[in-house]
Amino acid sequence: MSNDHNFLKVQVGILCVVCLLYLVASVFNLHHTPESSSGRRFLSAVNTYPGGNALPPWAEDYLVDVTERPNPSSETAVFWHIPKSGGTTAKRLYECLGQTLANRLGADPRFGHHKDKEIVTFQPFQTEPDVIFVNVDTTTKKGILRAAEIGLVASKKADIIFTMDVQFAVDHLFDAEHKGRIFALFRNPVDRCVSKFYYLQTATWERTYRPEWEGMDIIEWTTNHNLDENFLVKKIMGKKLGDHAKIGDLIIAKEIVRRRFIVGLMNDMDESIRRFNIVLGLDYANERGQQCREEYFGSKDHRRLQDDAAGSAVNSNPHPKVLEGTPEYNLIAERNALDMILYNYIVLLYDEQRELINSYDR
Repeated sequence: MSNDHNFLKVQVGILCVVCLLYLVASVFNLHHTPESSSGRRFLSAVNTYPGGNALPPWAEDYLVDVTERPNPSSETAVFWHIPKSGGTTAKRLYECLGQTLANRLGADPRFGHHKDKEIVTFQPFQTEPDVIFVNVDTTTKKGILRAAEIGLVASKKADIIFTMDVQFAVDHLFDAEHKGRIFALFRNPVDRCVSKFYYLQTATWERTYRPEWEGMDIIEWTTNHNLDENFLVKKIMGKKLGDHAKIGDLIIAKEIVRRRFIVGLMNDMDESIRRFNIVLGLDYANERGQQCREEYFGSKDHRRLQDDAAGSAVNSNPHPKVLEGTPEYNLIAERNALDMILYNYIVLLYDEQRELINSYDR
């Protein structure tokens, strides 16, 4: 564990050196945050955003700072659902906990609310009365614009907004008077890419279904067909997946995550959800909470999900594992270098946030 932690610090150190070179080359002033200790304060000392402490307006003005104590009456939770990173499990857990969600199914025509002119909540499934949706789809740009037009956030009817387009959603749904508290589960970018490669070969129900990938060599796919390299950095910066991500984007993305995101890790889901629930003000220890916890974190399927995130050969979508150190792993990591650095930074940030989040519960 000690060696792993030191390795992550080296990776973040590399980020700092690269960022410094970038800043010098761009004739920017380097802003230093004083270091009070070498351990938990390490991340706070790394503050290299070119504009000093400024963030892009959507993050600066529309999201709550992680250091602010949660206040559900004045903020709305928004969950960035990163594909193949545990977001679906989180969504189902919060359905089980009786939270009202904004997600894709809210505007599904089969439920008859896709043309509503005002925000309403409804129970889509008679056999599952705990599942409650708001009548919007926050997973597409078109759906986000409709949700903004009919006043989703101001209505206060959604407990948690799930979206895959984090920058676009925050920028259009929130404002300075109606701020969001942002959460996300993160996964090793190589494992996420590999999982996506195999999953989309068979996922006929997905809009991004890719049957043509079946039988394709993963090196061939990585080199010529993977269109979402450095997905995390691009999404945070509001770039198209075909755009090029630069070091400057990584610097800003790191600052946004550090100062605004409650971070979780897919390979530590139970603890991540515990932290999320503290910030959300949910009682995870009552009978209902324990039932939901057992259903999603005590099940065989969940153990397989966790095993996959940790490096096992199987998961809920069984596929061959790409092991660290192999040519396949190294190629994917190289082509997602910015995401790898950001992810390693997030692992350190996850350790640092433990004390902060636990203080909310006192």
